[in-house]
Amino acid sequence: MRVLFLVVVLANLGVLALGQGFFGPAPIEQGREARHLSERNQQAVQLGEPRADY
Repeated sequence: MRVLFLVVVLANLGVLALGQGFFGPAPIEQGREARHLSERNQQAVQLGEPRADY
């Protein structure tokens, strides 16, 4: 019974380590591509003269 408990604990630790990415990229990150800053909401940025609102 102790051996079975240790096997289950080690299996859980292994799955946790795999999910956290200790053995390479985490499975949840597979297929994701990082976007560069230049690709994010370019239309939301407006450049112009600074305003004195005080």
